[in-house]
Amino acid sequence: MKHITNYNYLEILTHIGHSGKVLFMRVFITVLVLIFSLQSSTKAEDIRDFQIEGISIGDSLLDHMTKQEILNEIEKNKYMYEYLSDKFGEVYIYKDFEKYDTVSVFVKTNDKKFIIYRISGNVDTTEDMNKCYALIDEVSQELSKIFINAKKNEFSDNHPVDETGRSKSKTISFKNKSGDIAGVQCNDFEESLRKKNNWIDAFTIALLKKEIEDWFDGK
Repeated sequence: MKHITNYNYLEILTHIGHSGKVLFMRVFITVLVLIFSLQSSTKAEDIRDFQIEGISIGDSLLDHMTKQEILNEIEKNKYMYEYLSDKFGEVYIYKDFEKYDTVSVFVKTNDKKFIIYRISGNVDTTEDMNKCYALIDEVSQELSKIFINAKKNEFSDNHPVDETGRSKSKTISFKNKSGDIAGVQCNDFEESLRKKNNWIDAFTIALLKKEIEDWFDGK
């Protein structure tokens, strides 16, 4: 399975058809699907009230996987976070999802209930980065309507995993009063680096608690 490379949101978090109009309609439909799958009925700014593929912050990952499957995933993915403590581990959930190509979560490694602190859904845009940038703009506009009182951060930069500076990233995030974050991101990796590591270029939407954001910061 091809993986997304994650990193701190605040430090960096369909092939084109015959015409631009065709692309616009495809993107517009995709945005509606993604947003309506994310919104809760209350439209609150508590990220626990939102779901990605039926999974929410605060859920037990044991509702979706066995303990051994979780431990195996944490072990398999820990090499990507060797620069951090082992407080949290990343787990990819292997299912045929309705709206996303991949879904991953972060849990505490010593938590017997494996409560979810971060969840992200990814759409593979390797063949069409224009779709990714259209999605990030459209979805962020909708998030602005949901997280009205949140602090918005927007920036584009070189991706930190690529020392050559040829891999790019664009991030738009919304931080609420509790320090929790909802964000969208586009990652466009340099081609040889992407193939070497079996990565994908992707649109990502993520929800994360302040505690794991602090962990990404090394706090």
